[in-house]
Amino acid sequence: MRLRLFTVAFAVFLLASGLAFASTRTTEAARPDLVVSSISNPPGVAFPGRVFSVTDRTRNIGGAAAGKTVTRYYLSASGKRTAIGRRAVIPLSPERSSHGSANARVPATIEFGVYSLVACADASSAVREANERNNCRKAATTIVIKKQPPPV
Repeated sequence: MRLRLFTVAFAVFLLASGLAFASTRTTEAARPDLVVSSISNPPGVAFPGRVFSVTDRTRNIGGAAAGKTVTRYYLSASGKRTAIGRRAVIPLSPERSSHGSANARVPATIEFGVYSLVACADASSAVREANERNNCRKAATTIVIKKQPPPV
């Protein structure tokens, strides 16, 4: 009898402790979370001043809707990013995505070398997100920027 009474009392204690702990947690409102889920590979070689097409899919993996944003494209090397293009992204409900293309222009003043193509969702930080550190994606291949050969 005492063991049964002790068991019931202990169970009530654990249940009450769990409820008290649960009520002290802070609840945070759901937020959108924008990511670039795919990006096309750049051409193998490009020349300063030339244009190439970039395609990406920007997705909202968060728990709330996101307003209009911009996905921006960069050439990246040695920790330095150079903006080369952008596209507007429609408002996205949770688990929805926007697929689109834009032209990217290699700046005439860029240094010759090997670069990565990077796309960043919500590049202007217009949306307060659940995670602000997962917005960018790098293409699988690199692009070589070199001097254009003389015409023949």
